[in-house]
Amino acid sequence: MERNLHPLGRISKTHGFHGTVLLVSDLPLDSDIEQLEEIFIVVDGLQVPFPVKEIELLSDTSAFVHLEFVDNQKEALELIGCEAFVSSVICKNKPETGWETWIGCTVHDSVYGKIGVVQKIDDYKGNIVMQVTDGNKETLISLYPELITRIDYEEKIIKIAAPEGYF
Repeated sequence: MERNLHPLGRISKTHGFHGTVLLVSDLPLDSDIEQLEEIFIVVDGLQVPFPVKEIELLSDTSAFVHLEFVDNQKEALELIGCEAFVSSVICKNKPETGWETWIGCTVHDSVYGKIGVVQKIDDYKGNIVMQVTDGNKETLISLYPELITRIDYEEKIIKIAAPEGYF
């Protein structure tokens, strides 16, 4: 990427018919996100700046975003799956490095409880997967933002809510 930007998240889906999109982050977002005037979205490999009309923080990892020049659902659909960046850090308790900080964290599912400890993070052609082991049992967990409900960096715990039948 040509600018010195910080990862914000990924555009997950549209919301309504007026161009609003759902932004989902892997890291907890600070309420400062609502004050952003501009975000950068990677479109066709380029970081394109979009002025922000409005941002509404929904949870600590998601927000509705309405961007200038994105005025209808058709235009918003073109942004689904695109990565978003900002020029300043707005994530709470952001680790100094990336995925490698998750190695050694214990993964807990809301239904199944403890799944195991993260041994490795792999990228399989854009599908980020955690290799989690518990004794001799190995589980691969595909990382998509809706799966993760909470990350506690101090306690080294990743809480997830896997869909029914995932395990």
